Amino acid sequence: MTIMFFRIFQPQVLIFLIPIVAICGHYILKAHKMRYEHEERLAKIENGINPDDETI
Repeated sequence: MTIMFFRIFQPQVLIFLIPIVAICGHYILKAHKMRYEHEERLAKIENGINPDDETI
């Protein structure tokens, strides 16, 4: 288990691992932001507020 753990931190592995994690993290954060905005829009609709009205 520990041998495999230390293999991950070798430069030959990190060269590929860091960009993959960064790209996946970007899309995960983007998906969470879209979900939050959708839930916020639904809450406005439930409260009788027009979510498309930008004069607030």
